[in-house]
Amino acid sequence: MEQKHVKIFSGSAIMAMAVKNALENNNIQYIERNDINSAITAGFGSADKAVHIFVLEEDEEQAKYALVDVNFDDLDEVSHSDEEDEE
Repeated sequence: MEQKHVKIFSGSAIMAMAVKNALENNNIQYIERNDINSAITAGFGSADKAVHIFVLEEDEEQAKYALVDVNFDDLDEVSHSDEEDEE
């Protein structure tokens, strides 16, 4: 059975650290895609919102509540369900 991941965050590396911390504190597994490291390896710079955090589709709602619980105030960086990505 294939597990689908959804993007819940796109933003800076610093903000991604806060998101990952909230997820870890709630025992929610995630995948991080860091375009900054990829860009450095390829030899060019990276743009804003270069870190993406994905969770299992079944954990999406719990993950969003976890971010609200820690007063994650940059909610415009938290993706909505219509912006899903597969990893």
